[in-house]
Amino acid sequence: MGNRSTLDQQDLSGLVDAVNANLGNTYQNKVIGEARRTAPRFELYHASPSLCSHKVRTVLAEKQLAYTSHDLNVMPAGKFVPHNYRPEYVKLRLQGAPDARLVSGYTGESSVTNQGFDPCVVPTLVDHQAARVVVDSNVICEYINAQIETGTDLIPTDLADDIKAQDKLVDQAPHVAALYGAHPDKDTRPMGLKKNIAGVHAKKIRALNAMIDLVGDDGDPEVLAAYRAKIAKESAAGAFVADAQTMRETHQQMSKHVDALDQQLRSHSDGWVCGPSYTMADIMWTVSIWRMKWLGFGHLWEADAGRDRLNAYLERAFARPSFRAAVADWPGAHGPSPHIAKYRGVGAIGEFAAYMLRSTNWREVLWGDGKTRLPPARKQPA
Repeated sequence: MGNRSTLDQQDLSGLVDAVNANLGNTYQNKVIGEARRTAPRFELYHASPSLCSHKVRTVLAEKQLAYTSHDLNVMPAGKFVPHNYRPEYVKLRLQGAPDARLVSGYTGESSVTNQGFDPCVVPTLVDHQAARVVVDSNVICEYINAQIETGTDLIPTDLADDIKAQDKLVDQAPHVAALYGAHPDKDTRPMGLKKNIAGVHAKKIRALNAMIDLVGDDGDPEVLAAYRAKIAKESAAGAFVADAQTMRETHQQMSKHVDALDQQLRSHSDGWVCGPSYTMADIMWTVSIWRMKWLGFGHLWEADAGRDRLNAYLERAFARPSFRAAVADWPGAHGPSPHIAKYRGVGAIGEFAAYMLRSTNWREVLWGDGKTRLPPARKQPA
């Protein structure tokens, strides 16, 4: 997928301003990192719980970069339409993939290469210095590393091919399906997730149809095409995660995913995935396995005495300051879960509830914003 090289600076500023006009919560829209007199070079549109956002935030932390953070609300609730479905955001994101094949189905993965480009998701990076919009989390991570010399060089030239191969493995794991769908025999996902994610594909489609009505038949054809592609994906996703055999196969793939990391660590005697140095591959794997642990997949490695090397690696990786800052300790990155001590118990529940109170625009949940509003669900005929 190609990224549009440059935009007119004034045009880019106009697109960014249009998106930011919808984002008034200072708790979720602020500069991360060292304060500067001038605005940071990078502006990131992401979401606290988004796995792909976790990757990018960790890279930014590892590179010691300040950036303007826009932590979007990406799930429909009440009459609230997700920020990433608003036409202003879709227009901005499309600038990063002018010739991309739009998503048309569902694989259970987040891989743009296999699934196609989804114009209504996060993350999206704006590089104001280069006047560029960059999309696809793997591309964004590589772009940041190539542009910035501070912090860790996450893709040393001599390891570039090995790192890319590992990044591809992580990208192709069916993380999205494992999050949205239940294992038909034993659903280990956190209770709050199971409750809130039920029926979400239908809610998303309602929100997208509301945006099509808002744009109108005579509106921007690229934006309308983007919404229709997203609806096709969400329709396929609802069927995918409801199929028992498909979800069993998804869990089998996630088990093989852990096997792949274990085998890679066994292939050499160094401390990190691709050798003695911490690289982009470590970021991708750490984010991936932490999400699996939160979902209840920890039994695949934690109780296996034959995987002492893997467990020792994960202990070091989970303690990495950049990962702690960008994922483990990032507000709202994960809800309560019985599978991780940090997210377990009354204190964790209270902390997450406080985050939801601060981050949710309750006026829009109840009434919409006057322009974008999620309509009530249509009653099915008897």
